[in-house]
Amino acid sequence: MRFLNILEYPDLKLRIKAKPLSPDETLESIPLIKDLAYTMYKADGVGLAATQVGVNKRIIVIDISRKTVKDKVFSLEEENILNANKDLIVAINPQIIFKEGNIVYEEGCLSIPKFNADIERANEIKVRALDLSGKEVIIEAQGLLGVVFQHEIDHLDGILFIDKASPLKRSLYNASLKKSKVKKREKDVSYTF
Repeated sequence: MRFLNILEYPDLKLRIKAKPLSPDETLESIPLIKDLAYTMYKADGVGLAATQVGVNKRIIVIDISRKTVKDKVFSLEEENILNANKDLIVAINPQIIFKEGNIVYEEGCLSIPKFNADIERANEIKVRALDLSGKEVIIEAQGLLGVVFQHEIDHLDGILFIDKASPLKRSLYNASLKKSKVKKREKDVSYTF
């Protein structure tokens, strides 16, 4: 398994809408899915979309247990990563088919470091997706799990949670990015005599 490079905002590849997989492509994608899970766990995330690592496929992995169970041990062995982590959810071609209620949750993102914001989402959802075997499943989610599903599915559609943040928070973050880029360029300048 490989730790995949996680793209960071404002990388334009994060805005690409992912393409669905056929049921046959599901089995072919298992090595990628293992890499996604491994990367999510190593980066200390609770969800990761394939688009966040520059792969244009509608695949997400989620495991919120690290936020709900303290000191949980995760299997990062290649053969066991998908089976030993019983709270790991793999959703291929996920699509929200039902939404109800509202919840405001403070979100963060592996692709937008050092930025958190309160985002309003549906509190209860149903997601239709394919599982690892290519079989269609319906997953009901609410609270944190529902928020993570919505966040990751947005990634597959080229939508980032910063788009849903208040204009003030968004502009302050963008200004801090520009400032850090200027400082980096200043450090990179070298003189040759």
